[in-house]
Amino acid sequence: MINVDTQWLRDFSRQLVLFPSYLHAYTMLQKSVETARQRGIPTSAMVVGPSGSGKSTLLQLFRDSFGAPYELIDTSGIVTVRPAFYCSVPSPVTVKSFAKTLVRELGCSDTGGDTVELSYRAMALLKTCRVAVCELDEFHHLARPEADKSRGTVIDWLITMMNETMTPFVLAGTPECKFLLNQRPALARRFPFLIELQYLAFSEDRASDYMVLLSSLDEQLYTRGLLRPGAHLTDSDIAVRLYVATSGSLEYIRLIIHVAIQNMLAKQRLTLEFNDFNQASRILDLKLRMSSDPFNLTLSSAYDNIRRKQ
Repeated sequence: MINVDTQWLRDFSRQLVLFPSYLHAYTMLQKSVETARQRGIPTSAMVVGPSGSGKSTLLQLFRDSFGAPYELIDTSGIVTVRPAFYCSVPSPVTVKSFAKTLVRELGCSDTGGDTVELSYRAMALLKTCRVAVCELDEFHHLARPEADKSRGTVIDWLITMMNETMTPFVLAGTPECKFLLNQRPALARRFPFLIELQYLAFSEDRASDYMVLLSSLDEQLYTRGLLRPGAHLTDSDIAVRLYVATSGSLEYIRLIIHVAIQNMLAKQRLTLEFNDFNQASRILDLKLRMSSDPFNLTLSSAYDNIRRKQ
């Protein structure tokens, strides 16, 4: 695969699609930050969904909408402003590991000191860096059994961080995160915006999430000037079997398409074919697939698999 092909495939993989439910989730994140700004209270949001439903991508898309970090000079010297901040919750999670992660990811190399010192340093950095929203991914680490002893302390610490810095937070993780809201009313009050992502439902309606996603990706493939007319993602023989292979997981859908294009380029073709998807499905171990060989099913069998699943 030559460099120009690699760059083209990388660029395509970075393309994002705001299909209807994803756009709604994005709008809810905007609403949470807007509400916090208007009320002067850190009104925050939680994003939950199974692995592969697009949580991390949504957070990174929202972070990028605030603009890239930049430097300015104030009375204390040169400051790196981080309009939106994203990091993953450490595992195992304790107050100290959490505070140390925030300090490090906010650009401070001094991660020494006890829990109190690290906490004050993290709060100071959130203010100095003028963070408008703090996004914490993988928050489900706190819902795991091994976090039983530290959970209450960590939640209290997080509430203090929000109150002291007046920074709205976005927490994201698997559906287990809802357990934390149910168990701690003090946390639930501060996270009134609950966004629940799901795997895409199967529908051949053009306005459905699934078909909007495939249509947009297909358009990006064929309007970038590289591919010649060939198979389309929205063709029934591909769209239906692609759903059988992925159960609507965004991660798996994008992965199969990516590997299918790799197969095409490896054969020095610029025409996407059905067999490219067949080969991609066969070499990938996709745990959510409804059939062991989705792209060799008849269409009627593929539809039957989807009906049984739904």
